[in-house]
Amino acid sequence: MEKLNLLDKSSPEYHITRSYIESIVELPWGVYSKDRLDIKKSKTILDKDHYGLEDVKTNILEFISTVMKTGNVSGSILCLVGPPGVGKTSIGKSIAEALNRKFYRFSVGGMVDEAEIKGHRRTYVGAMPGKIIQALKLLKTTNPVIMIDEIDKIGNSFRGDPASALLEVLDPEQNKEFLDHYLDIRYDLSKILFVTTANQLDTIPRPLLDRMEIIQLPGYILEEKLQIATKYLIPHQLKEHGLDNKELVLVRLH
Repeated sequence: MEKLNLLDKSSPEYHITRSYIESIVELPWGVYSKDRLDIKKSKTILDKDHYGLEDVKTNILEFISTVMKTGNVSGSILCLVGPPGVGKTSIGKSIAEALNRKFYRFSVGGMVDEAEIKGHRRTYVGAMPGKIIQALKLLKTTNPVIMIDEIDKIGNSFRGDPASALLEVLDPEQNKEFLDHYLDIRYDLSKILFVTTANQLDTIPRPLLDRMEIIQLPGYILEEKLQIATKYLIPHQLKEHGLDNKELVLVRLH
């Protein structure tokens, strides 16, 4: 603040310093949303949004029960593994809704720059915080559910190793004092519930894999697909297009 008072408003350094101070002020320091501690409501939300997947739902409800009992998510990282289109992302949204927390999703598929996670150093032109700090600024709460998609497709290059940067974000022993390069101030990420998704386990870096609780989402059999289409997809599409049941005719082709 003292530096800002000394700078001329037309100076580029003034705008850089002001943006930095605004980034710090906009963070939700000590602001938490209140968790919904109702396991029956959580089960209702999961059943409403997803057909079948009973084993998966049971695992998630056990996980939510632990969070409710301990009042703490530190050390808990879910990894939803399955083929595309089985509902991994929507399950993440349902977990956030069940806990009454805000939800943020970003993909690390093809990411090759660790600055995307840990932020740019302020010496660079156009420097900005990493994805995690940006999410907290947007959500205005310190304990959201953050979904990290496509963690099995994370890359690395001469610009750094994003997988190693993610280790600090996900490791419960380190994320209590996460240091974003842009902020250069310690921030506590331990109250965030991290959920990751992947299509396969083989390409996930081993140190990352060791820190996550794996939940497998298998594909659906034909009978389940029929039920999903009837109960979820068709009603959703009717609503999207402003139609009612009388205006839709389904023809079965042999």
